[in-house]
Amino acid sequence: MCGIAGIMTADGTAPDASVLLALQAALAHRGPDGEGLFIDDGIGLAHSRLAIIDLKTGDQPIQGLDGMALIANAEIYNYIELRQELTDVEWQTWSDCEPALVLYRRKGIEFADWLRGMYAVAIHDPGEGLLVLARDPFGIKPLYYVEGEFGFAFASEPSALVAAGLVKPNLDDRPMNELLQMQFTTGR
Repeated sequence: MCGIAGIMTADGTAPDASVLLALQAALAHRGPDGEGLFIDDGIGLAHSRLAIIDLKTGDQPIQGLDGMALIANAEIYNYIELRQELTDVEWQTWSDCEPALVLYRRKGIEFADWLRGMYAVAIHDPGEGLLVLARDPFGIKPLYYVEGEFGFAFASEPSALVAAGLVKPNLDDRPMNELLQMQFTTGR
């Protein structure tokens, strides 16, 4: 279980590093084996890594010479088959996540159709000016997001968005009272 988070600013300026560090710190318990940051014009990505595959070279963000960057909380089951099918690629890592970046380059935003496994992936595509998010069809790997005056932000846990000051918690105490009084809630 890794932790991923990021910000895309509304005005295209580089995001505040302290906000990215707050997002990363809030997700540190999800990945004790490494941390990585990526900051570019208008975008910032943060990663906390739990190393399972490719312990030596699988650090994230994974960056390409074309400026693209990927962070992922993933276990891609078919990564070996994808590496065999994706010929003429000079692989930077042995990570199960790198094929997702190569697939994005070749297939565009439909890259996730070829992934088998559980994943939450963020790809920064500076050539198109895009931040692409994808999650496995069953939602096993969580991904939460928020839009505000600052722009757009996402994280593996909503508590990270709160810790970074991007979301203010708003507790509706009526359902809580129902739960405490009747041991169920009507779902308001």
